[in-house]
Amino acid sequence: MKVTAKTIAKQLNMSTATVDRVLHNRGGVSPKTAKKVLDKAKELNYKPNKSASFLAKKKSIQVACVFPEYPEYFWEEIEGGIKTTLEDIKDYGFHVDILKTPHTIHKQVEVVENIIQSQKYDGLVICPTDGVPLAKIIESGINNDFPIFTFNNDSPSSKRISYVGADYNDAGRLAGELAVKLTGTSKKFAIITDEADTFQMKQKRRGFEAFALENKQVEFVKMLKLDNQHMDVSLQKIKQNILDVDGIYVACGALDEVAKIVKEIETDKPVLIGHDMSEAIYQQLQNDIVAATICQDPLYQGSLAIRLAFNYLMLEKYPEKQDNIVKLEIVTKGNAKYYLK
Repeated sequence: MKVTAKTIAKQLNMSTATVDRVLHNRGGVSPKTAKKVLDKAKELNYKPNKSASFLAKKKSIQVACVFPEYPEYFWEEIEGGIKTTLEDIKDYGFHVDILKTPHTIHKQVEVVENIIQSQKYDGLVICPTDGVPLAKIIESGINNDFPIFTFNNDSPSSKRISYVGADYNDAGRLAGELAVKLTGTSKKFAIITDEADTFQMKQKRRGFEAFALENKQVEFVKMLKLDNQHMDVSLQKIKQNILDVDGIYVACGALDEVAKIVKEIETDKPVLIGHDMSEAIYQQLQNDIVAATICQDPLYQGSLAIRLAFNYLMLEKYPEKQDNIVKLEIVTKGNAKYYLK
């Protein structure tokens, strides 16, 4: 049975208000009475209601959460994870404003600078579009007692409090391993990234290339860039550059778009590997256009990122680990249905 202030008051034949004043250190009670209450609380193993305690102190924390708009299906899952955690902690006075930015580093830098300068927020949870340009801003915020947490994409050279997300070097290596195992004797590969050459993209590319270099069967790995601002034109250029490859690794959030141009290839279609899950990607798996996709639990990423910020800002609890790495999961046609929302 849960021990409450009312439980203690009943056993001591005191008013609940008196016991409540003692438990929350509000004063107005004699030392003798206070001792009786505290002794009884200890005897009954009373655990304070942290939510009530925060409400009593009228403590309120306001946090900004910044992440890109694209791809929409992925960030919807991240947002779902954020809202799940907020539902659990809604009574603590912990509030989050979600701010979505275009997939450009300049706009995100502007948004982050405005957040810090506004003095409206007590901290920032961010998926940095590119960790390098934001590193100095994050470090400056930390040095001025403004806590910043990263998720999904990291800024490891900054002094961010913690990171939640995948090890993208491992993700690239895993994609390389899949490409090698799913292709035949000829092994010519292409990696497709987008124009924002983020820390995440670099790590994926390095991981894939490293695996390819270790495998003597791989003839070459060509690098192709997708321009999100001119998608149709860019896709047609990429189509001309993948006619001679046996496998493609889409390291950015354009797996479905690339799948559509692969579907148009009339000769032997290359093995296509990418990331994440959506209704469109699910259909491409079922149609045998996408061979496999690598998922890293966006729902959990959003939830844990906010939970760590809450623990730090509200409970004054420093993260046990600075790098909170989520597991990589290979999804194919056979298990894809379990990854749909």
